[in-house]
Amino acid sequence: MRMTPLEDCPASTAAAGGGHCLRDSLRLLAGTLLVAWLALLAWPAQAASDPAVLYHNYCSVCHGDKGDGRSRATGALSTLPRDFTSADSKRELSRERIALAIAHGRPGTAMVGWKTQLSEADIARLAAHVHERFVLGQGGPAAAAPISGTRAHGGREADAPTTPVHTPVRVDMTAGLPNGLKGDTRRGGAFYLANCATCHGARGDGAGPRAYFINPKPRNFVDEASRARFNRVALYAAISEGRLGSEMPAWNKVATPQQMADVAEYVFQRFVQGPAVALAAPAAR
Repeated sequence: MRMTPLEDCPASTAAAGGGHCLRDSLRLLAGTLLVAWLALLAWPAQAASDPAVLYHNYCSVCHGDKGDGRSRATGALSTLPRDFTSADSKRELSRERIALAIAHGRPGTAMVGWKTQLSEADIARLAAHVHERFVLGQGGPAAAAPISGTRAHGGREADAPTTPVHTPVRVDMTAGLPNGLKGDTRRGGAFYLANCATCHGARGDGAGPRAYFINPKPRNFVDEASRARFNRVALYAAISEGRLGSEMPAWNKVATPQQMADVAEYVFQRFVQGPAVALAAPAAR
């Protein structure tokens, strides 16, 4: 933007001290700043409506980052997620059919309807993204924004508290699971190794093979802070609801209450209450 200097003003204006010219320049500057400010305010909404970000937030936990149905949730589902890249999907799925599934879900599966959380426009954009990127295989660059671990789990980051919540109350480590559930450590261990160890590590130390690529880092269940804080109730809640602003998904969308109770019991007994010496990393040789 070029502000009008006094020497460019008409002679009559300059003779009057250039007041009118200066006011016009200030108005132009104020208008430009207002437009820039409004654009900055609109940017988060535009990013949230990016179809690649929508897919990451709402779909990738089951259908996978590549749309092939291979995700960390697969081992916990009785009905496998749709592989959008398969020959059947290419033959059967239209953009309209995908939009209907996104809006209303699929009865008898873990696919829930999102019409109460997504606008019609967002559903249409998301359906077009799935159809073009995965079904038709037209590819295209992934979302430019760094979406990994920033807006996961259905965009619920708006519900997060703006300041950390500290609870000085001592945690009751004898508390049982909610709703009278009883966890089975054998089943929970199998679930954990199939779905959780890739991030949290087989030893619960947050050092799984994916941990290097994740920020914030996965929970270390064997450190002192976790062992003092995470009772069965807290573990079940974290598994069920996920962790805002992280890669930890809300498993209540894809797992049964019993499955979540089983893995909570396993983590509690194996890592939180387990003997620390047995879980410590081996000494360097």
